Parts: sequence; C-alpha cells; structure tokens
Amino acid sequence: MPNGKPKEEGVLVSAIKAFIIAPTIFLILIAAIFAYSGIWPPMVVVESESMQHSDTTSYIGVIDTGDIVVVKKVDTYQEVTTYVEGLANGHSTYGEPGDVIIYHRSGMPKPIIHRAMVMLEYNFTGGGFDVPSLANIPDELWNVPGGEKVWWNLKEVLVLYDVGYAGAVMEIDLATMLSYMFSNGNMHGGLITLGDHNWEVVNGTPVARYDQKWLSTMREPVMEDWIIGKARGELPWFGLLKLWATGTIPDDAPANSQRNLVIALGLLILVPVIIDVSSTVMRRRGIEAPDWKGWLRRQRKKE
Repeated sequence: MPNGKPKEEGVLVSAIKAFIIAPTIFLILIAAIFAYSGIWPPMVVVESESMQHSDTTSYIGVIDTGDIVVVKKVDTYQEVTTYVEGLANGHSTYGEPGDVIIYHRSGMPKPIIHRAMVMLEYNFTGGGFDVPSLANIPDELWNVPGGEKVWWNLKEVLVLYDVGYAGAVMEIDLATMLSYMFSNGNMHGGLITLGDHNWEVVNGTPVARYDQKWLSTMREPVMEDWIIGKARGELPWFGLLKLWATGTIPDDAPANSQRNLVIALGLLILVPVIIDVSSTVMRRRGIEAPDWKGWLRRQRKKE
C-alpha cells in the first residue's frame, strides 16, 4: 500500500516530535520558574483550607486547598511585607494586605504557608517588643488594653481589629511569648503569622487563631532563618492531583475546585484533538489554514 506508507511515516514523525517537544517545553518552564524562585522545589501544593476565604468555595486569586503556588526565596525580613505594613502602603497578595510566607522550624511535620501579620522587634533594653509599623495605620485598628497606647516595649497584649476578610479581632498574647522565649533562653523578635481562614466566632465576634497561640509547634515569633520564601502566583486546582494520589485530600476540599480540575483536564485533552481533527478535515476539503503570521506582518506594515 504505497499511498498509506507516507501517512504512517507522517504519524510516526508527529508522535516522535510530540514526545520530544512536550517534555522539552515542560523542562524549560520548570527551569524558568526555578530561576525566578531561587529555591528547590520552586512550587508547593497547598494541603489544607487554612488560607481559604470560604468553607465551601474556592476562588481565583485566593489560596485554596489543592492550589499550587510558586515559592520565591526570602533571605531577610525586609523582603517580606506584613499585613500591618500592607494596610499602610497598599501592598496585598491573595486578596488581603501583606505577603504570604512559607516557613518551617525544627519539630514541625511540614512547612506552613500563612500570612505574615505583624513584625515584632525585640527590645533588648526594655525586655518587650517594639512594633513601629503600628504608627502608620489608623488608631482604630489597634490597641494596647490596660496600658498606654504606644508601639514600643510592649509586654502584655496587642490587639488588631477588623483583620482579614472575616473582620476578626486578633489578640496577640505578648506576655506568654516572652515567657516562653525566656524559659528557652532565646529572646528574639520575628513575625506573627495567621492563616486567612483560621478564625472562630466567640460570643458573636470573629476571633483570629494565630499560629503563635494555636500551634503547639510554634510558640514564638517566626525567626528569619525559618522563612523558606514567600508565595507568588497561583495555579488553581491542579495540586488536587497530588493530594488524591497520596490520599491526603481533605474531606472539605472545595467542590468547585474538584469540578474545575476535571473540566480543565478535559479541555487539555480535547483541545489538541479538536485542532488536529479540524486541520485534517480542512486539508481533505482543500481549505487552506489561516495564515496568521502573514496577517500579522501585513498589519505591522500598515502601521
């Protein structure tokens, strides 16, 4: 069948090209992400609902269970904008002021991806915490109960109001943290962190459950060398594949994330097939494919 052989060879050549080109493009993409990230692995899969903005629904632009985010390396605190600083300068990520960081310390089972809320600077002279960023936000958004309302050498409680999408109250227990660090002989400052979705209603008021009070493995501010990086970008839904494969997908993962993943996978499979079939039909009918490159060249000449 002489007429069939060229077609068979053409299919074989196309298959070989696809086998070579697809992995090459994937490797180039990973290399580019790694160059931007500066660390390996350059991406993480979000495994819990702690950063969601809803119990049941995922949103583009918010970190939800099963999302993949790029981790950009961080070397110093100065590279991180906190929630309080974001309130003042307008910097926001994933729907709220400030940066989302990924951090890990000895004793933790896995890294945590939560928002950097406020920077506490340890005052070695006075024995408390200085929080200079408070001076740049409205007075009604913070308070120091039972004491003078100043941002320096704080030792008891710092309260932040109207926090996050829930409008929560965040009572930061400075005294307990200072006592914990003193007992361990390691007095230091650092970041207070909070998952956007980590709050509960107490007596009708949403109360933030920040890491340094509610995580048994994190009783002190996040130190600089514990920070792996800060989250950038979002590939929604596709991390669910890893969670399914490892059997770690939460029961309360947003249903629309799972539905959107199925749709996205279907499109990835169907679109190339549709393009290939359309090209084949056009060739058989003698219809020439649109010359987009030529059209673009003509448009540039007109300009």
